[in-house]
Amino acid sequence: MASTKKTLLLETALNLFNEHGFHNTGIDMVQSVSGVSKTTMYKYFKSKDELILEVLRMRHEQFSEWMDGRVAEFAKSYEDKPCGKLRAMFDALHEWIQRDSFCGCNFINACAEFTCCSHPIHQLATEHKLSVQSYVQRLLDDAGIPQSKKLSVQICLLMDGAIVYAHTVGQKEAARIAKEMMIVQLESIACG
Repeated sequence: MASTKKTLLLETALNLFNEHGFHNTGIDMVQSVSGVSKTTMYKYFKSKDELILEVLRMRHEQFSEWMDGRVAEFAKSYEDKPCGKLRAMFDALHEWIQRDSFCGCNFINACAEFTCCSHPIHQLATEHKLSVQSYVQRLLDDAGIPQSKKLSVQICLLMDGAIVYAHTVGQKEAARIAKEMMIVQLESIACG
């Protein structure tokens, strides 16, 4: 039962942070919406920052599992094309952006709200983004693409740009546009 309450708190907080932002979501709101007592809440999380950090760790795991699964699924339609998993990655991104619950990236939003680079929340968000870059670099390496480190940075810029543009101006096709840009880049090194 205890872990169920903790999970409920984390999932409630994630939804509220996603919808309202980190600073605009108070502990009282998380407690009220979750229906978990303040005593129980403070048993698991001694501060709001501690709650945010745990939510972001959970979101990192969720996102990583989701991305792996969706890329594997979408890649099936690219079996006859080079760099299929890289193409599939942008299809997964497009799918995410289409959701009614899409409010941008929790990690980008965390860096925007916790601007000090030495803040633990900002640092955790940075670790997530570097993890995504490592994932992209592995896909490039698996496809035999040279200069994978440099290209992984460029592709992550396209991904994050698509996320931000979709969130800020409502450009729901941002991931597809970014995918086209990536394909042009890859074709220039004979991968497309």
